[in-house]
Amino acid sequence: MNLERFYRGKVVVITGSSRGIGRETARRALQAGARVVINGRDPKALEEAKNSLGDVMAVIADVSTPEGALALFSQALAGEGRVDVVIANAGLSMRGAFADLVPATVRTMVEANFLTAVWTAQAALPALRSSSGRLVFVSSLAAIRGFPGVSLYSAAKMGLSAVHQSLGSEEPRVRSCLVYLPFTENDAEKTVLGADGKQFRHERRASMTQTQAAQAILTAAAKGRRSTVLTAAGRILFLTQSFFPWLVDGFVRRSDGKIHSVRRSS
Repeated sequence: MNLERFYRGKVVVITGSSRGIGRETARRALQAGARVVINGRDPKALEEAKNSLGDVMAVIADVSTPEGALALFSQALAGEGRVDVVIANAGLSMRGAFADLVPATVRTMVEANFLTAVWTAQAALPALRSSSGRLVFVSSLAAIRGFPGVSLYSAAKMGLSAVHQSLGSEEPRVRSCLVYLPFTENDAEKTVLGADGKQFRHERRASMTQTQAAQAILTAAAKGRRSTVLTAAGRILFLTQSFFPWLVDGFVRRSDGKIHSVRRSS
């Protein structure tokens, strides 16, 4: 798809865009002619992202709080005058058994992967209604099925599906889109949260590059696709879980927890 045809001149706000998929999505949106607003909580990381991207507006705000999300869109509207596309990308992954989860990890998973999108969507709605815009929830294949070692991450991402479906009925002027990403390549410094609440670096073979993920997210928004499941394996999982969940149950049990396992790196 020719993204320039859709994005040229549009204002795109991307949460969690100081690094990783969010930063790459910002880069690709810029290349397509969009005016881009990036967002993050870490001033240093956000400044580095702005310097690497070029002509973008950068807003420091914690969108895991309603106040932070409102501040993001207040500043975006003040600076750009309108908002056409919002990509709710902020999130954090985890690894660890459900039985070992400490309360802090549970709260962090809900805040980082569910509430960030909820507050972002609420704060963005007035602007998106005015522009008849697009709202993209960045989800994961782990939202299709709960897997060993990622229980709360899966649960939080599954919650996005319900919000997305509800908005599809409640907001006729806003097109809600949901993108299920596979495991995507990490920045070298990326960390995930352990069940014990401690962050650690890890290694795992990726199914998709950040550039591919960014292209898929922007394409889904441009086409207004309600739901996008990426990779052939992801689509097979989606269909099998929908119609033959007992087959997935058996496969997951036989996998002995290896599906989402990672190797800790030093």
